[in-house]
Amino acid sequence: MQRTRRNVLVGLGAASSLAGCLSVDGVRYPDEIESTDGSNTTTEPGTDQPSTDNSTDDNGRLTGPRKPIAETTQAVVSDLIWFAVSYQQAIKSYKSAIDDVLETVAGIRDTIHQPKMPTVTMVDRLETAGYNAADHATEALEPHFSPADLLRSRTDKHLPALNRAARRNDADRFVEELDRMRLSFFQIQTSAYIGGRFSRAPIHNRLLDRLVPCAVDDVLVELAIPTRRTFTTLAYEPYADESEKYSPSFTADPLPATRRDSLRNRLGPVVQPSGRTDELFFTFASRPDPVERRRNAFRGPPGDLDGTPLHVQHYDDRATARKQITTMLEAGTTEGTTTITPEGTSSTDSVEWYRYYHHEAGSDRTNLDDFPGVQYGYLLQAGAFVFATGFSGDAWEERPRWQGQLTESWVLQADPCG
Repeated sequence: MQRTRRNVLVGLGAASSLAGCLSVDGVRYPDEIESTDGSNTTTEPGTDQPSTDNSTDDNGRLTGPRKPIAETTQAVVSDLIWFAVSYQQAIKSYKSAIDDVLETVAGIRDTIHQPKMPTVTMVDRLETAGYNAADHATEALEPHFSPADLLRSRTDKHLPALNRAARRNDADRFVEELDRMRLSFFQIQTSAYIGGRFSRAPIHNRLLDRLVPCAVDDVLVELAIPTRRTFTTLAYEPYADESEKYSPSFTADPLPATRRDSLRNRLGPVVQPSGRTDELFFTFASRPDPVERRRNAFRGPPGDLDGTPLHVQHYDDRATARKQITTMLEAGTTEGTTTITPEGTSSTDSVEWYRYYHHEAGSDRTNLDDFPGVQYGYLLQAGAFVFATGFSGDAWEERPRWQGQLTESWVLQADPCG
């Protein structure tokens, strides 16, 4: 049987995840259903474009239901840029702070080998070194990570024994505790420790909480910001070390260039780089569960999880974003606006997205197995950001429940866990 365009799109695997079409079970056709998407065809005064609620106050600040989306997006973007640009230097500063403690410990220990007994002054030097290290590490990593208590507690753990040994002139016990203090700080400087406590692969600090505020245990997010050294990573809650269970393993990078290009192709005229400060890619997928048999654990590229994509363009300001979404709309066609959260889901259902479609360049209605043709999706502007999601060769009404774990994202949970 000859494959149709729809068959091809449904069977694309990783590419279909970028299309927002989750599986053949998630597609229904016009002779099977009635349109129930609640589309709205009101227009803005003096235009033929759908109306928006993107209002501002007298000072030009965004108000209304899109305000929390814009604010949280700004926080998400800022955190992601920090991981892309500043994280490595911050970790170097953290290691350098611990080096200062280790050097102080080593210097005092060398002194003990000379005919000189330990003193309380030495203990004071160690306390100062430990607390200074905590301050320097905090300056480097806050507010993304909180190392202060870690370093201070490591310092405080050894001070009582050191003080006792110094008061008693017990050099052997003093040196023994110095060695314990050295090992204690060395352990928190290793790559293995840093990779767990201050991880960016996967990210599981406050950025994960912002991405999926009510579902950190259930959702895995792929992240890419190609405008910042092409940084890609995953964000999810790490798996507990359960001796009788096997955790999934990811064998390839998230959102590689080929998948990003595939998504851009589907977006077509939605991609507008003029005046854009950053372009960001996200996919939201179910976090695989650990299993009791190794062969049943997920193993493969993150794209095989069929995550629902979200494309975000950050522009210089709100006016630029508004100008660019106007350009996008003029390059395609809109059929009103609609909310994109399934019924019964707690969300920002007062936010209306454009129902938008465009004819992809190069599609002349021949060789449709190679050209996806018309692409249907959803657009939203909030503040300086333009969002695009759900782009597919299947029309909106033919693929209910396409959202998948996007329903747990900050874009649809701007008033989280309410």
